[in-house]
Amino acid sequence: MADGVNLDDVMALEERDPGGMLAAIESFSKQAAEALRLGRDALDLPSSEGLKNIAFVGMGGSAIGGDILRTLLEDAVGMPITVHRSYRLPSLLGPDTLAVFVSYSGNTEETLSALEDAVYLRCRIFAITTGGELLERARGHRFPYTVVPGGLQPRAALAYLSLPATVVLEKMGLLQGFARVAHETVDFLQAKREDWGRLTPLARNFAKQLATRLHGKIPVIYGTEGILSVAAYRWKCQFNENSKNPAFCHTLPEMNHNEIVGWHVQDDFSRRVEVIMLVEEDDASRVAKRVEVTADILQDKVGGVTVIHVGGRTRTEKLFSAIHLGDFVSGYLALLNGVDPTPVESIALLKERMAQE
Repeated sequence: MADGVNLDDVMALEERDPGGMLAAIESFSKQAAEALRLGRDALDLPSSEGLKNIAFVGMGGSAIGGDILRTLLEDAVGMPITVHRSYRLPSLLGPDTLAVFVSYSGNTEETLSALEDAVYLRCRIFAITTGGELLERARGHRFPYTVVPGGLQPRAALAYLSLPATVVLEKMGLLQGFARVAHETVDFLQAKREDWGRLTPLARNFAKQLATRLHGKIPVIYGTEGILSVAAYRWKCQFNENSKNPAFCHTLPEMNHNEIVGWHVQDDFSRRVEVIMLVEEDDASRVAKRVEVTADILQDKVGGVTVIHVGGRTRTEKLFSAIHLGDFVSGYLALLNGVDPTPVESIALLKERMAQE
């Protein structure tokens, strides 16, 4: 095992993971079921009459839920879903916009700043948070909101920060049938937890095997356009925050028109790179063909190429299972790297210095 870490020694894993990140990852399916219930309990929702667009506003781990909603639901709701990671909102938003504000802490300064814009633009607002200033303002303005459980890192609360909004959209009459699909996805994720969890040994655990392969490497994740481009971005962020590892991502087919040329020859840097390609199982499209050809071209230009065929009966199952796998891999890689996956000291330092200005 790398650096003497035995990924099959559950007690040793717990000692190296004092913040319980792997336990949080394993609880994802349970969290998803609870998140759907919280969405059902939301009251006094805005009217959907005359609604023309949906804006999802957040940062970091609180924003990825917007990417999930956009890629899964934009066609179903029949209107644009945009994701805003900024202090400001575009002036084209207005009374015909549903603005979903998400901040796990409730104190994200960019999100609170954007909320002021949404109030000025008279958007219809819904908030998801554990508390903090966002909850105070929602109560003060009488905006509907969902309070989710605290005590997690935002990136470990993904289901809480995404799924309540999907149920709210269904309750507003903008969706039909997604709650059923989401509940089926919960069952699917429970089975995946058994495949990739701590109790499943390395010999039968693809998440542990991939983490071992990535130890000492720089992951570059390529996802096919749509749901797996969102998963690729999530993998990159999880490697950054959990594994404390540089990581990068891009989307096919776009990377075929630029980034593929950057992998020109194998050198000291590119030998340290492991390319991970995410493609839907049984995908017979031209994009899937590009994955096959791209993997072949890159084989002798980087340290390694791993193609993952993501399975599932629905796009929702595929997206969430791809995310779940990446979360496990990043957690195991953190322990192989000799780091605690929970703290994000550089982010905490940045916030501290920003607060002094």
